[in-house]
Amino acid sequence: MSSYFRAIAIDFDGTLTAHGSPSESVLAAIDRVRAAGLKTILATGRILTELRDVFPMAERYFDAIVSENGAALSLEGALHILSPPVESELDDALVRRGVPYRRGQVLLATHTGFEDRIQDEIHRLGLECRLVYNRGELMILPPGVSKGFGLLKALEELGISHHNTIAVGDAENDHSLLGACEFGAAVADAVDGLKRHADLVLEQADGEGVAALLDRLARGDDRTLTPARWRIGIGTAADGSPAEMAASRVNLLITGRSKSGKSFAAGTIAERLIELGYSVCLIDPEGDYASLGKLHGVECLGRAGAPPDVEEVRRFLAHRFGSVIVDLSLVEAAQQEACTQRLLRALSADRQASGLPHWIIIDEAHHALGLPGELAAILEEGLKGYCLVTYQPQVLGRLVCTAMDYLLVLPGGRRLAGPHPISELERITGLSLALNLKGIDTGHALLVRLGDSREVSLIELAPRRTAHVRHWHKYVHGKLPRWLRFNFTGRDGHGASSAANVQEFCDLVGELPPDTVAFHAERLDFSRWIGEALQEAALAADVRAIEHCFISSNRAAEDNVALRRDVVKAIMQHYG
Repeated sequence: MSSYFRAIAIDFDGTLTAHGSPSESVLAAIDRVRAAGLKTILATGRILTELRDVFPMAERYFDAIVSENGAALSLEGALHILSPPVESELDDALVRRGVPYRRGQVLLATHTGFEDRIQDEIHRLGLECRLVYNRGELMILPPGVSKGFGLLKALEELGISHHNTIAVGDAENDHSLLGACEFGAAVADAVDGLKRHADLVLEQADGEGVAALLDRLARGDDRTLTPARWRIGIGTAADGSPAEMAASRVNLLITGRSKSGKSFAAGTIAERLIELGYSVCLIDPEGDYASLGKLHGVECLGRAGAPPDVEEVRRFLAHRFGSVIVDLSLVEAAQQEACTQRLLRALSADRQASGLPHWIIIDEAHHALGLPGELAAILEEGLKGYCLVTYQPQVLGRLVCTAMDYLLVLPGGRRLAGPHPISELERITGLSLALNLKGIDTGHALLVRLGDSREVSLIELAPRRTAHVRHWHKYVHGKLPRWLRFNFTGRDGHGASSAANVQEFCDLVGELPPDTVAFHAERLDFSRWIGEALQEAALAADVRAIEHCFISSNRAAEDNVALRRDVVKAIMQHYG
């Protein structure tokens, strides 16, 4: 079975057949691809009754039939009308003007050459209709109706994402069909305009070309069927042009030191993929991605004390091709590893069965690679759609070159013991990366396209569309290690209270005796804790300014309502 595609949508006239019913060899190829597990959809401009006249066995070979150029859907023997019909008053007007036509459930069908008379009557009657060409045929349709529109309705009923679908066509009315799918092919004798926009032009005409493609899919030989149209913008190149990468069927490694912006960049990638309708599962051990839960179709799963239920994650991903942030920041490391292992195993099986999720993004991926072979084995198989985020690329070793298609390398960050990520990548790949990053500050990165070309581009990263706050969930609701907690004491060293996270800190600032709060503010303890324990330099600077304002005001310790309010307000605004 195809490792990625789950459905194929095929035009009828000029694509599946040159004339009349499809040949026996084409029908046999359809049977083979269905036996391999793909759903087949026939997408035609024909009126359904006219299709059945020439191809009475259509329902035997296709799981769904989109007819009338997307206006009607036949599924499991039932006909669904997807749009109100073209207004009947146009019928009499066309008869008076001598325009021959046939009426379907929705459209009016005629031939080219009558466009001027049809447009005159549509204008005279004040109607909203569109004319769609299919070589020598002409269809009058309601606005918004196209083959792409009808195909998306069919895929929704079949439970298949358009990103797991291939389309094949030959004529002008197939542009929307190809455009709605992940990959679009045109037969060899298709109109030039469609061939220019297709991802692949088949070597043979009509049914022979389609049969060859179907057999290729039945064999699982689809890894080179990569679309040119679906791409994500991740920044701007030095010459001002967009910096893009393929949106599917590739693997990406994001690396750099701690605090170099890896999770910011990964969040940008996730945003762009979700906006394009890809299903994403993001495994988040540090609580960096909770803000993505604000996007449409995204669910953030995670709670204190217990990891998210793997079956719950799977159910949400399967429901309308949604995306899930698996927040593991509120559970212990051992639980994180066990959940990640179970999840990778389950999602690997789901992807084989349904193609979902399209992408799995794993932060702190060096931990996942250290599990009992789960992720390493997946990458060894050559499967795509993985984004790994790590400051230890050496853990991947040769997999960087053999399994990754792109690298995103970030400069700067905090110095840590051990090898520098960029030095390790240079050793593994043989590329000179450090020189390209010399003098480059945060917000920039190297985008490296691996493979034969090995292109290296310096880019400025695109801004995030959702707020990015490092370790948001872990710091706000989790439990910090004891040595990172804030310990409140009075001037006499008594009456200590400990804040294990940001929420508890804000609560205690509002509840403890005024003198205790003043004591810590006078020593700049609040800003020091935020800067050192939470590693939030910008927030620490804001709170330090509040502390200095309090110190310089010479206000009595008992009168620090403004101090409490401003400290808490600054923190809450930062963490949303």
